[in-house]
Amino acid sequence: MQLIIPAGVNILDFLQSKGVCIPAPCSGAGLCGKCRVRLLAGRLDITPADREHLSQGELIQGFRLACKAFTRSPVRIELTEQSGSFLTPDRLDLSLDKSHTFALACDIGSTTIAMSLTDLDEKRPVRTVTAANSAARFGADVVSRVASAVSGKGEQIRQAMQHDLRALLGELDIDELNVTKMTIAGNTAMYHMLLGLDCGGLAAAPFEPLTLGGQTLPLYEVLGAGASDMPVTLIRGISAFVGGDIASGLAAAEPYDGCTLFLDLGTNGEAALITDDRLLCASAAAGPALEGGQLSCGMGGVSGAVCRVFDKGGSLGIETVDNAPPIGLCGSGAIDALYWCLRHGLIDSKGTFLDSLIDKGFELAPGITLTQQDIRELQLAKAAIRACLDTLIGAAGVHYEDISSLCIAGGFGHYLDISSACGIGLIPKALAGKARIVGNTSLKGAQRSLYEPQLFERAGQLAQKAETISLHDSEDFKKRFIECISMEE
Repeated sequence: MQLIIPAGVNILDFLQSKGVCIPAPCSGAGLCGKCRVRLLAGRLDITPADREHLSQGELIQGFRLACKAFTRSPVRIELTEQSGSFLTPDRLDLSLDKSHTFALACDIGSTTIAMSLTDLDEKRPVRTVTAANSAARFGADVVSRVASAVSGKGEQIRQAMQHDLRALLGELDIDELNVTKMTIAGNTAMYHMLLGLDCGGLAAAPFEPLTLGGQTLPLYEVLGAGASDMPVTLIRGISAFVGGDIASGLAAAEPYDGCTLFLDLGTNGEAALITDDRLLCASAAAGPALEGGQLSCGMGGVSGAVCRVFDKGGSLGIETVDNAPPIGLCGSGAIDALYWCLRHGLIDSKGTFLDSLIDKGFELAPGITLTQQDIRELQLAKAAIRACLDTLIGAAGVHYEDISSLCIAGGFGHYLDISSACGIGLIPKALAGKARIVGNTSLKGAQRSLYEPQLFERAGQLAQKAETISLHDSEDFKKRFIECISMEE
C-alpha cells in the first residue's frame, strides 16, 4: 500500500488517526523497531532510532521507523507487508442447522481477540475465529495502552477494537442465523477501552476501575451505531489487573484437585492459587515478548511462525505453525530456542551469548535469528512471570511441592514445551510433572456461560472470594524479579 503523507506530521500518529494499522508494540517510543515504512518520494531524516533498528542497507533502501519520522514536506511512503491483523478459522462447521438458536462468546485479550459461534441447542461451539487486537498499536501491554488512552487516544483505541469485533462477526457469517445473545470475557482495561470509559483510575495507585464488568448492555453500546440491541454480558472481573478473563477461566477450569496453581500466560501474566479456603491472585506485566512482540523476528502464533525448536539427530530442528515455510518466531519457539542455546552452551547463566554470536545472534532458519536483545526481552518477561508466581506462593505460605496441579492457560500455552519453560526458569522444576495445558479457558468460560448461566454466578463468587496480591509496590516482588532474570533455577 502506498500513501501520501502531508507535511508537518508524525507518520505513525497520522496513520493511526486515519485508522491505518501497522505494528507499534512500544506505542511509538522507538524501542521495538516494528513500525517500518519505506520512503518512496520526498525526504525523511534518519534518526538515532532508525540507526539502532535498521541496517545500513535498509536505510539506503528508504526504510524508516514511522514513530520517529516527521515530515517537513509531503512524502510518499509504502507500508510493508507486516500486518497487525489476521483472521484464522480455528474450527469451522459448515453443516449448521439453521433452525437452531445460536449465541456468541468472545475473549478480548491484549494481543488477540477470539470469537465463537455457539449452538445453544447442541451446547457446543461450532465456529471460532481469531484476530490480532489492532489496538496493540497503541501499546503492546496493558500499562502502555492505558497510558495511551489517558493521553487522549481512548476513542481511537475503542474504534480499533470495534473494527476487530465487526470483522470477526463478518467472518463468522451469522446473518441467516438466529443469534440471541453474547458473552464477553476480558481484562479490566479492555472493558474500559471497549466501553469508552475513562482509564485514569487504572493508570496510578490506588488503581480504582470504573467497572469490573458483570453488566448486561445492548450490542450497539459495544460496537457503536448500527449494531443491534442484542444483549451482551461482560463476565465480572476480580480487580483492576485481574479481570473477567481470569474469572471466566477459573470458573471454566473447575473442579480443582487439591492445591492448584492457575497461570494465564500472555502479554500480562495472571496467576491464581486455589486452596480449600482461599483464592489468591496476582498479575504482572510481562510485556509482549512471550507472544512474539519486541523480538527482532517476532510474530504471533500464526501460519509460518517457528513454534518449536528441538534436537534433531544432534542438530537443530524447527517446527512451524501449519508446517508452513518459516517467516518469523513466536513466543513458544523463542522459549525453546533460548533453552536450546542454554543447553548447548551458546549462552551463559546470565543470558549472554558467546563472543562469536553476541553481534550476529543465533540463526534458526534463513532470515530468522535469535539476537542478544531478544534474549534480554525474554529474560525480562520470564522474570516477571516467575517473580509473580514466587511472590504469590510466598504470600500464601505454601511451597511448590505442596501444589497438586499447575493449569497453564492462554493461547501462548498451546505450543509451550514444559521442559523448555522449566529449563529457563519460567516455571519451577518442582511443577514440571504437574503441569497441564488447558488452552483458552477465558473463551471456554464465555462459551459455557451461554448455556450454563450458573457459570456467571460462579465467576462472580470467585471474584468476591479472591484476594489480590498487589505487586505494584511489593519490595518482595522487585527483589524476586531481579533474581529471576538469571537463567539459573
